[in-house]
Amino acid sequence: MKRILAILICAAICAATAFPAFAADSAVQEDTLKIINYNVDGLPIPAWATTENRDPLACSKQIPAKLNACDADIIAVQEDFNFHYIHKKQIDMPYKTLHSGGIPFGDGLNFFSKFPIRNVAREPWDQAYGVLHSSGDELTPKGFLCASMEIAEGVYIDVYDLHADADDGEHDIAARVDEFQQLLRFVDAYSKDHAVIIVGDTNARFLQTASKLKELFIDGAGFKDAWIELENEGRYTLTPEDEARFNAKYSSWWGVWDSAEKLFYRDGGGVSFEAQSHEYIWFKDDTGNDLADHAAQIVQLRYTIDRSAVQDSRSYQKEFFNPLRWVYLHVKYFFKSLFLILGDLPRVISDKTKIF
Repeated sequence: MKRILAILICAAICAATAFPAFAADSAVQEDTLKIINYNVDGLPIPAWATTENRDPLACSKQIPAKLNACDADIIAVQEDFNFHYIHKKQIDMPYKTLHSGGIPFGDGLNFFSKFPIRNVAREPWDQAYGVLHSSGDELTPKGFLCASMEIAEGVYIDVYDLHADADDGEHDIAARVDEFQQLLRFVDAYSKDHAVIIVGDTNARFLQTASKLKELFIDGAGFKDAWIELENEGRYTLTPEDEARFNAKYSSWWGVWDSAEKLFYRDGGGVSFEAQSHEYIWFKDDTGNDLADHAAQIVQLRYTIDRSAVQDSRSYQKEFFNPLRWVYLHVKYFFKSLFLILGDLPRVISDKTKIF
């Protein structure tokens, strides 16, 4: 009897000492997050008007299978305009943002996610440059898409998808810098105490210092960039030697290194990130032709949740379709584009400037 009692007491002591350790460990959760960032080149134009004589409709029908094969957790797309219905139907994700419309009504930005999507917000840029020139950035409400995603029960991260001004003229760069500043003001207001991931087509490079990626996102807002951290040893100031080294390795930079597709991340709200892998992939059809004029950026992050530090007072709502707002925005952007085109035609005619 005494021996049995001793065994029971010993077991009780072991259980008592083990329980706090188990409880402490369970307060910390770790997992991985795979994200695809892809400009799907969904402009409704004929093949002869595209680079490499690409048929956007035919390519759009093949893109979902490529994305599904990657088994990502979050997919962020840009230029998801008139062929969104294909992606919506075929991309195998339970949660998807509502489409904002085709050209010229929508921003072309969407999320496909394995995690619940809440508090969706779309913000057009305050500044843009180019109507019938400089890539026509003013002809669609390009901007950024924000959504909060529940990666664990009661734990949300804020994910942003952006499409910045294209081209590298003086006015294009000035507009792009203003757009980055607008985005970061929104991040500071909405996501100040939350973990944040920013992805998208930035149309900017760290090597091109005029776009101020390092100054604004890294030095000013405390983000890290996945490509820099993993492929450039965490050095954010690229040198001519770096350029020569990467060009010698890859022969060019577009869609291969320091490309337009970027993924920034920042800890917050009890969630921390560590970049684990990064790659740019050109999705191709059966004949070896590119399915879009951009490479897909694929990044895997390890995230750690410290539940003792998770304090979230925000409320979260599902996205819903508002028909009145849909009509209002479509009318607004149609007439805005029409007036911009009519206003720019005299310049094009007088200067004999090549359109776009």
